[in-house]
Amino acid sequence: MQMENPPQTEPVASKSDHSRVITLWPYCSLSARAAIMLMAGIAIAGFAMSLVFFMLGAWPVVGFVGLEIGLVFLVFRHHYHGTKRRYERIITADPSLYIERADAKGRVAVESLPLSWLKVHMEATDKESLPNDDPYLLTRQKLFITSRGRKIEIGGFLPYQEKPAVAEALTKMIESRGQA
Repeated sequence: MQMENPPQTEPVASKSDHSRVITLWPYCSLSARAAIMLMAGIAIAGFAMSLVFFMLGAWPVVGFVGLEIGLVFLVFRHHYHGTKRRYERIITADPSLYIERADAKGRVAVESLPLSWLKVHMEATDKESLPNDDPYLLTRQKLFITSRGRKIEIGGFLPYQEKPAVAEALTKMIESRGQA
């Protein structure tokens, strides 16, 4: 989670208002350098395995191992770049709160809710099917912003440990809109 001031070219918030922004990104455990090292390790292991099979006379295996490494590389690259493009940006700009979401393909959708009726809350999903002594109940909680019957989930990609802090930051941002 990151709090930031909106850029001057922000289409939702104009220069004259006092807006606040919270931007959320999915957690990505690999840096670009670590991703390159991982793929290099997979390629080296595949090459070594191919060499063993080639020396044993099973040369067709070399092509299939190369194909597998290529497919792993393409899937990994697709997932890694999709994660980098995905975000949620929550903007308060009187009289509305805007939720801008970008998916893995980079498509952006914006939803708006009136600030005067907003409520931030967390709730557990499938409460009826959960046992009372479930130690992992927190992992099944979702963060929502509701307004006049509309319910929008925020930060569905976030780990459960971050959701209470995001809920608190959203609540403070909404409550402080009149003090800016």
